[in-house]
Amino acid sequence: MKQLLWRAALPALLVAGTFVALARPAAAHATLVQCTVASGAKLAAAPAVLTCTFAEGVNPKGSFIGVFEAAGEKGEVDKLNSAVPFSNAKQLTVGLPRLAKGTYNLIWFTISADDGHRAGGYFSFSIT
Repeated sequence: MKQLLWRAALPALLVAGTFVALARPAAAHATLVQCTVASGAKLAAAPAVLTCTFAEGVNPKGSFIGVFEAAGEKGEVDKLNSAVPFSNAKQLTVGLPRLAKGTYNLIWFTISADDGHRAGGYFSFSIT
């Protein structure tokens, strides 16, 4: 009886094992990999251009970088001018004005160019 069960179950186990072996990992989101300003950085001055690199290509329509004062007093510094450079579809760049001393939040939001998945996050940095 046990041998009969194994003979009946073996094809199903082989098919399941094949699917597991051939399964591809799920597509990653366009998550932040690196930025010219690191999380928690204390800078003497902000860079003129801020560049963030993501794990995969980003869709320029809907993806952005925003820089805001952490205290929220002056609101948004720049979001509307963020763009995907032609040289690297995995990057977003944004020009920054001269930033006063204080703490700022960098907020990013991406729509993957590969699969349309959305991702976002934020971190703080300071101008000292």
